[in-house]
Formats: sequence, structure tokens, C-alpha cells
Amino acid sequence: MTENEVKPKSFVDLIKEVHEKGICGECGGCVSFCSAAEIGAIDISTTGLPYYSNEENCLHCGICYLICPEIHELDEELNERFNFKPPIGNWSKIVTAQASDPQIQKFATDGGVVTAILIALLENNLIDAAIVAKKIGPFQRTPFFAKNKQDIIDAIGTNYNIEGPVSELGKYNTFVPTITELKKVVSSDKMKIAVVGVPCQIHSIRKMQELKIIPAHVVEYTLGLFCYENFKFDDAARARIEERFNFSFNDIEKMNIKENLIINLKNKDEPLIIEFSDLQDIMRHACRVCENFTNYFADISFGGIASQQGLTTTLIRTKAGEKIYKLALNKGYINEPSDSNTSIEKSKMIAQIISFSKRKANRAEEFQP
Repeated sequence: MTENEVKPKSFVDLIKEVHEKGICGECGGCVSFCSAAEIGAIDISTTGLPYYSNEENCLHCGICYLICPEIHELDEELNERFNFKPPIGNWSKIVTAQASDPQIQKFATDGGVVTAILIALLENNLIDAAIVAKKIGPFQRTPFFAKNKQDIIDAIGTNYNIEGPVSELGKYNTFVPTITELKKVVSSDKMKIAVVGVPCQIHSIRKMQELKIIPAHVVEYTLGLFCYENFKFDDAARARIEERFNFSFNDIEKMNIKENLIINLKNKDEPLIIEFSDLQDIMRHACRVCENFTNYFADISFGGIASQQGLTTTLIRTKAGEKIYKLALNKGYINEPSDSNTSIEKSKMIAQIISFSKRKANRAEEFQP
């Protein structure tokens, strides 16, 4: 290499530009690629932060740097590919829907549409598996590789285990590095996977697909979740939260996120409603720099905001998204209540989504890492 040649960015640059600023989202994209390509230079630490596990193996290829959602390389290409329009991205249809299966309605968040679509994809042989986040306790989830309908049903259960895995005692984190699970299937070029993820995770996958690198080649469909913020805290913060809002984690039956955090408690008729602004001290630091509320680059985006209880707000974005949504609708896995899908109601939905998107974008603009 001559003196004037510019070396590709590497994990060293990610450490300086992302880790040292405290804005790593811990999405796992960089580690997924490094593991899938059998480079073995970086890994996920026990705290969730990627680290050099074997710096001598690093090829300094720059891939980990490019696919990081906190690095804005490739954003122009993705914006063009997905016809991005601020502040919520491109979309072809907005609808509020619900799963037709009463069992899914009972246990799922909102209307269970994500769960129903995943089951439709599995049962109609459009995918071989799905990567989802499984709840193991209040403010605790873990990556889960679902291969059949029962796996999907099990992942939506709301019977919380307060103890959780031994390695997670005293740690609470609503963010799950689900895309690291792709390493389980990277050896199979024929396998087709659906991934459910928050914006930074889907962003990383789309960057990998733009570069045509593994393990994103097995991702057939992306189901994106609306995301205002995630939480990460310890036992001390848990005690503060319980005291602040006068409840116990042990009494939580179900949690949901709409315009606020909604917690259903045992032996309580009315849910506990908490404003996001009252949870700033446990918000993940990386969430402060993210402006993507609606998951711009997913095939379909989902959330509870702007829909009635028991229904899912659904933004269909791509032709692949249209295909799988129509499949689930036409085969009866999901339905669209007519009284919630009038033109007036849809206008209200868009207005609320735009409002939340602008709030998150403004927060990111004001925050200086």
C-alpha cells in the first residue's frame, strides 16, 4: 500500500466513532458478519457490546464499519432503494388489523398480527424459520429461533419468569440482539428466514443485503417494530422504578407500548400508564441518537400506536410486504375490523405516527454524544 492510499475503515474506527461515544446499539450486525464469514475477530461481550476477541484475525475489510446502523455510509443507497420519504419512510398501505386466532389475541402484544403473519409464512412454506424475541420476564427478552407454529406461540406467552436465566440475574434489557441468531443457519444457502426486529437491526440487515454479504442472504422477509426507545438497567434502577410508580415487577401480567408504557398488574382493574419522559434514566444510551421510529427499511412495520386496544397498526412498505400481508389476510390468519379502517381513522393513525416520528427525530437532533 502506498503512502497516499486510504485504508478501509475497521473495527478500530467503530470503537472510536461509536463505542467511545456510547452510542453502540448492540444490534449484533457486525458480529453476525464476522462470525458467518468465519473471520472470528469480534464477538459479543457479556454486556452486549461487541469487542475484539482476536484482533490478529481482523482483515480490516471495513464491512463491520459499513453495516453499523450508527454509521451513515450506505444510507443514500438504501434511501434510494426504498424510496425513503421523511419522516416515516415510504409505504403503500396503512391498516389496523388483528390475528384471527383467539389464542394469539389473548397473549400477543396489540393485535398479534406479527405472530399471525409468521405462522402464515411457516405453514405456507414461504420460510423455514423465524428469528424473534422471547419474553422471559418484565423488561427481559432473549433471542429465539422459531421453526414451527408452536415455537411462535411459545414466544408470545406472557407468563413472566422473574428469575430469568442465571446469567441475566440483576440485569434488565428490553433490547434483544436477535440478528446474531442468523449464525445458526448461515451454512444453508437454501434456507429462508423471516426476522422480527427494531429499526437498528433491520437497518443493519439491509446494509448487509446492499453489500450482498452473509448472513443476510438467508433473510427473506423483515418484519419491523415501531420503536421509540428501549430500556437497560440493573436491580438498583428496578427498585427506583418500583418505588417511583408504586408497583412490583412480581405483579406484572402484561406490558404494552403505545403512546405510553402500559403495564397490566395482577388484581388491578386499571392498567398503570407511564410516560416515556418518566423513564429517561433507564433508557438505553444509543436510543437517544436514533431518529427511526417507524422502521423505514422493513417490508412491513408494526406497532400499537394509533390503534385501539387489541389491534395492530400496520404499515406495508414493499412488494414483498404486500405479498405476505395479502397471504395472511386472504387465508384468514388476520382480519381488518371495518369500523377501525375508515378513511378518517387512517388519517388519524398517520397523524399520530408522524407526530411520534418527529418527536424522536427532534430528540436525536438535540442529543450530542
